[in-house]
Amino acid sequence: MKKCYFPVLLLLIGVGVRANTFPVKDHSPGPKNGLNASYAADAVSITPQSAEQQWTFSLAIKAVNGHKPASEPLMTRRNNTVRFDHDHHFLVEYVNDDQGIHQRFIIRKPAEDNSKLTVRLQAENGWQAMYGSANSLTFNHKGQTLNYSDLEVQDAKGKKLPAHFTVLQDQVEIAVDAGQAAYPLSIQTVVGTLSELQAKSRLERNLAGAQLGAAVTGAGDINGDGYDDVILGAPYYANGETAEGAVYIHYGSSPNGINPNTFTVLEGNVVNAHFGEVLAGGGDINGDGYDDVVVGKPHRAGMPGSDTGYVYVYSGSAAGLNPTPYILRSVRQGDNFGTSVAIVKDLDFDGTDDILIGANAGEGYVTIYYGTIWGIKNSLMTEVAISGTTGFGTKVAGAGDIYGYGLGRSLMIAAGEDVYLFWQSNYEIEVGYPTIIHSPTPGISFGSSIAGQRDINGDGFDDMIVGAKDYADGSLNHSGALYVYYGYWDYNSPGNPTFDTPNLIIKGDRDSALFASQVAFAGDVNNDGYEEVIVSAPGWESSALLPNVGRASLYYGASSGLNSTPGATIQCTVGNSWLSASVAGAGDVNGDGYGDIIVGAPLYDRGQVDEGLGAVYLGGAYSLARMAETKTEDIVEAKTPAVVKTFPNPVVNNLSVQFEGLDTNADTYVQIADVNGSIVKTVQIGKAANGNQAIDVSDLVPGAYFVIINNGGKVIREKIIKQ
Repeated sequence: MKKCYFPVLLLLIGVGVRANTFPVKDHSPGPKNGLNASYAADAVSITPQSAEQQWTFSLAIKAVNGHKPASEPLMTRRNNTVRFDHDHHFLVEYVNDDQGIHQRFIIRKPAEDNSKLTVRLQAENGWQAMYGSANSLTFNHKGQTLNYSDLEVQDAKGKKLPAHFTVLQDQVEIAVDAGQAAYPLSIQTVVGTLSELQAKSRLERNLAGAQLGAAVTGAGDINGDGYDDVILGAPYYANGETAEGAVYIHYGSSPNGINPNTFTVLEGNVVNAHFGEVLAGGGDINGDGYDDVVVGKPHRAGMPGSDTGYVYVYSGSAAGLNPTPYILRSVRQGDNFGTSVAIVKDLDFDGTDDILIGANAGEGYVTIYYGTIWGIKNSLMTEVAISGTTGFGTKVAGAGDIYGYGLGRSLMIAAGEDVYLFWQSNYEIEVGYPTIIHSPTPGISFGSSIAGQRDINGDGFDDMIVGAKDYADGSLNHSGALYVYYGYWDYNSPGNPTFDTPNLIIKGDRDSALFASQVAFAGDVNNDGYEEVIVSAPGWESSALLPNVGRASLYYGASSGLNSTPGATIQCTVGNSWLSASVAGAGDVNGDGYGDIIVGAPLYDRGQVDEGLGAVYLGGAYSLARMAETKTEDIVEAKTPAVVKTFPNPVVNNLSVQFEGLDTNADTYVQIADVNGSIVKTVQIGKAANGNQAIDVSDLVPGAYFVIINNGGKVIREKIIKQ
């Protein structure tokens, strides 16, 4: 039996209300979704096939364009397809197959006002809906999460129509701009738990035992083509040497993102080197405009029998990744040099990004290699160590501008169960006076994962997330927890705020799930101006029949901070896959302006034992009407979402604001505000749907600012850094 996965496809919009029709139960096996379904005229009810799970989800159709369903619609059944015809106003059809439970609605003709079309739904049995983006939301109830996503509307000629979700607690509305549509119309969505089967790109190499996906990360734009790329490690790959390991680089493209069949492979070439366990990307170390890749190999990197750590630095180019690395070598035998690596924002402001390398044996130490336009071989370096620590450098990450200077840089380093913060002073990292975030509780593996350099709540301060995979919540052992710390300015201790108490704690919900064993910033997945967070739980399971399937949870950022309820979850259909053993933001792999994510499942089996998998999911569209009170009569008019981009960012003198899809019935003006909310510049644009506005910012002092585009009722924000 496979884990829960049940897409419900809403094709060709229809209407339904609660009728007294006797429910029709579907006894078809649905082996890949693990779900049972029963249907009435107005609703679908879904329960898990596993007797170990006890929940029922019902989604009722309340109204479509004022139509209500017939009290006794004509019902027909053929094989596992059930169809209700409601007096020829609309038709609804259900099919339960290997993909899931499909729901199909047909609207034959428009309502009186044919420019507006709405569908109103309601979740029952205590389930609540949470907005994710214009085309996705989540239903949640007592720890169970179901996704409702991939909203797509087409008319009879195949033309795609603008549409978006609006939610309030258990109520959902789909609004469609149908002004020029040819009927009948179609809406497609997916209801259920996202699985590896629904990934936009499934990256597999079909090599038994390779454990592809043991590590994944975003690579930035290696070849400078405008699309971000991804990196995957396969540390048990063997091609001449046992467990030598390999690293795969897959390149982004439009419109689908990552092509599974186009990649660069790097091999370890040393027995038991496990090349590919430690990866970093997403920065330009030599300032040539192409992002680079760093691979740590802390053990057996040199000749067989040695235990010297190496770190390999690969340069990007227009032709892709240069497979010939520059190698940074440890001078200390057995120090685990390369056990952690990170590429961090330019610490010394010379125009190149820098590298952190952890060596955690004994007390441990971290080396900062400063990038240069002459290459890393000419790099200056700084060594950071704290006497009396254990495992200093087990994890390393950039913390960014957590105190809001705009030019500030800081570092996060895990040691034992503490996380050390190091601040920048006079273009150098101040190594002598760290801020220490102590583990809230001993023995929870606080610092098992760390991430920074991103702004969750859009306040101009970068934020930090810390995982504690062995956190215990009551009877749940090793369930795990995520700790969230928001950056801020401490007026009592300027430039050096303390982080004694987390702003938010999110706890795992399953025994031995190892929630937050890996954490990462996912980018702005729904393009609302706030960073999302992706959190792993590789030991998560919902039944004994499917142990350790693993689950990744995506949490949405907002002005109020990180939402503690996941906006989407992804879990595997194959037991013992350890999905989310690695998670990362993938950048924007298809160039559509939305952040994408990558999830690894190193023990995934599909034809070969422990071949592993990397699954890439694309971000979705954003609508300003994401949270609104559901109306009883009015119809929400859907318009094409506005898109605004600012560049360059960081900016020195001249800022360009590019915009598309604005409302020409309203005047548009652009404001620039500082981090305190004070407006420092205003530029009038007038009535324009598309265009580009140049703004002189040379008179602004360096720091963080917000570009605010006001267009009638729309307010769109973009954060910029003035250098």
